[in-house]
Amino acid sequence: MGPTGRKGVDAAAASQACPAELVDGMGEFFAHLREHLERVAQRVDLPLPCLKALRILEAPVSMKELGARMHCDASFVTAVADMLEERGLARREVDPADRRVKRISLTGSGVSMRTRLVDEMLSDVPGLRTLDARERAQMMKLVQTMLRREEAAAAAQGTGSAA
Repeated sequence: MGPTGRKGVDAAAASQACPAELVDGMGEFFAHLREHLERVAQRVDLPLPCLKALRILEAPVSMKELGARMHCDASFVTAVADMLEERGLARREVDPADRRVKRISLTGSGVSMRTRLVDEMLSDVPGLRTLDARERAQMMKLVQTMLRREEAAAAAQGTGSAA
């Protein structure tokens, strides 16, 4: 790998990247990200989906909302909630505004674990750790543009949110 980046690819070549190369590059990035998150989860003997749920649970949310934010179905959210409850990190409760809705909230131990793990998850992220503030801002702008356009395309097709 040369000074211009991965396998000698410079900015001009990257701007000409075909979709397959972009998909491959994103796949490689996500593989490194997943390995990083798995190492964090392994250090505290927590399944990766629980780590994701802890990151999301800043405040109590409905089980349905947690599933939507985790991009998983209701039965899987129930399993994640079970694992968090078994570890004393969360509890299910009835939503006071709508007794038909179950929500999940962190216990005191869950809040402490979340604080610790979110810091570990977001510090030293492979790939992102090498970007300066300007590059991270550019990347965020591109991600937001992709998501916004996918949502618009899905809405135009009448399929709802794509993200």
